[in-house]
Amino acid sequence: MPLPLAPFVAALLGVVFGLVGRDEVRRTTTPPSSTRGFISVALVSGLLLAPALAYFVAFYPDWSYAYLLPGERVPSAVELLEIVAIAVIPPATYAWTAIALRRHAVRELVRGVSLVVVLLTVAIAFVGPRLTVATTFAGFHDGIDVRPVGGTSLGISILWIDGFFFVGAAYAASRLRAASRG
Repeated sequence: MPLPLAPFVAALLGVVFGLVGRDEVRRTTTPPSSTRGFISVALVSGLLLAPALAYFVAFYPDWSYAYLLPGERVPSAVELLEIVAIAVIPPATYAWTAIALRRHAVRELVRGVSLVVVLLTVAIAFVGPRLTVATTFAGFHDGIDVRPVGGTSLGISILWIDGFFFVGAAYAASRLRAASRG
């Protein structure tokens, strides 16, 4: 997953888990951080999202930054901080969603999610075409050795890594839904 899109996807992940676990959130008076949904989204974020981001930052840094800056110039400590910051977003948006659901602030929730969706759409419109090619930062800007992602090791990695992330997140959400109903 490319870093320019990751914060928005992470925020939507937290909202989805908040909506999936809404029965437990509404039933209990405990803080959102004590619910099964919070623990589930924190585990998905820490065990699926963060490693997926780290994989692309480590092996395809230029693509991960959407060719906006050369990946080798970014210190690894900064990359680690970026990944940790993005991994904190899903639990934070889960907590925000849970609080909004308890207050019955549906308008606030709809406005917040709408803003995230609009920002994600703008980000995709801006960096989307950049993510369809596999090359280096210099190659992208010079037009040298630019290949479509399909059939490259990057394309295969996108399918596998993002596929496992989405399947794992969907499975965790389905288990959360079953547990929160019971």
